Amino acid sequence: MQIDPLLAPVLGQLSAGPPTDIAEFRAAELATARRIEGTLTSRVPPSVRVRDAVIPGEPSIPIRIYTPHGDRVRAGLLFAHGGGWASGSIEAADGHCGDLAAGADVVVVSVDYRLIPEHPFPAGLDDVTAALGWLAAHAGELGVDAGRLAIGGESAGANLAAAAAIQARDAGGPELRLQLFEVAVLDLTDTMTESRREVLEQMPDFAHSLEAVRDAYVASGADPNDPRVSPLLTPDLSGLPTTLLLAAEVDPVRDDSTAYARRLTEAGVTARSRTFAGIVHGTETFTLLLPSAREWLRECVEALRGV
Repeated sequence: MQIDPLLAPVLGQLSAGPPTDIAEFRAAELATARRIEGTLTSRVPPSVRVRDAVIPGEPSIPIRIYTPHGDRVRAGLLFAHGGGWASGSIEAADGHCGDLAAGADVVVVSVDYRLIPEHPFPAGLDDVTAALGWLAAHAGELGVDAGRLAIGGESAGANLAAAAAIQARDAGGPELRLQLFEVAVLDLTDTMTESRREVLEQMPDFAHSLEAVRDAYVASGADPNDPRVSPLLTPDLSGLPTTLLLAAEVDPVRDDSTAYARRLTEAGVTARSRTFAGIVHGTETFTLLLPSAREWLRECVEALRGV
């Protein structure tokens, strides 16, 4: 396990947890995301129109919609940003969502779900589930084919997306064609996987900061043994859509992706995982710096083109 030589010099520029004051942490994280946009991460391509909207309800749910130029019906992706359930934002995921929309020619709806600790579990999951239902119900007005829907997310967002997809299956819809999970957190139990052990031994501060994020989610009421919290523990994974899981080598949750792909395959679902060498959790979108991040994006785009 070795960090990409191109990545190592910039790691010190990134904000790190665990947070003490959550408001200050979120502000610092967003400032970092804005600072590296255009140098490490992409800006939204000019070929994509971006607009903000609100899904009405109690509570209302802010969303950001990315639509490639051109008047035609496209596939739709519901995307949940990362941030450890306590931070992250649609703003921080802006460039990545724009790249997905432009590269795959899909409409991306990025959901600004509620965060802990202000909104304990399952508020964030409820928002992602509601946003998926809204996307399916309003597909026509968004220029989306309701029969070509995908769900995806990064890190904690991938966790919420996985749980929302299982709930959609159990509820009889919306029907999904693809799950796209990036650096997914799929098992919040204390299982000592090989990837967790490796990072604890070689990068203990980094590993402990991610564990502190997990502990905060559990403290909000998220039971690690609840399949809605740890989708890997779901007894039956059959009937789920084709799934692509992309993992970073230098990441305690790397093995979550391989384990989930294996369980999905055993349940008869078409699933594949790929681990990218040298990438650290949270740096997989550094497309302006890392060739491996550009290959990561190509994998995402290729999967979405098949929806």
